[in-house]
Amino acid sequence: MIEYRKQTLTVKDIAYMMDPSVLKLDTSYEDVCALVDACKKYDFGCCFAWPGYYPLLSSLLENTNTAFGTSLGFPSGQEATRTKVQQAEWFMTMNPAEVDMVMNVGWLKSKRYDEVVSDIRAVREATKGSSLKVIIEAMLLTDEEIEKACELSIEAGADYVKTGTGFSSDPTTVHHVQVMYQAIDGRAKLKVAGGVRSLDTLLKMYKAGADRFGIGLSSAVSIMEEAISIGHDIDIDTVLLDS
Repeated sequence: MIEYRKQTLTVKDIAYMMDPSVLKLDTSYEDVCALVDACKKYDFGCCFAWPGYYPLLSSLLENTNTAFGTSLGFPSGQEATRTKVQQAEWFMTMNPAEVDMVMNVGWLKSKRYDEVVSDIRAVREATKGSSLKVIIEAMLLTDEEIEKACELSIEAGADYVKTGTGFSSDPTTVHHVQVMYQAIDGRAKLKVAGGVRSLDTLLKMYKAGADRFGIGLSSAVSIMEEAISIGHDIDIDTVLLDS
């Protein structure tokens, strides 16, 4: 994805930075079709579902303005590297614009940093031509671990570092975004997922440095309708992080 940092956001800008998903344990074919219908209506930037639906999703997104994204090693990240690479190789046969992979956070916490980097690099090698996001599950980490996770992700070739899968019980916070933004220091982009359910939260995190937002479909639609109802562009200077 191409990201643009803007002082004033239009409804179109807000739609583009959102990546809606249908990733519940009972996701159905009807849910995937509803996802595509919403993408056609709002022109979301990218969208995600479970791998079993990728052939359908990639075909339905043809001739739309929404990119096809894939989730790898999702949601645990604890698969063997070989398994992740095999997933990546299959995903690439469908030409995804985005590959979001989950870091093995257990390895990070055990300080097995070489293994963390090797895991990501192997997937990076298998996904050339697509944008790679590494999910670090920031809500499970200390600030120091978040900084280390960002460093390792960038070292291994990530285009983005992503806050979470959305499966943790705790949400992403503005503080997580601020710590990650400072650690990344312009060397990669920042994606948020987990707990973004209102336009206000999205705008605060954008102001704090986030570029993209992974959001469940119903929340994404609600945020779009909220943005549309405002009736004017949004000046980021009016967004208060401490309110």
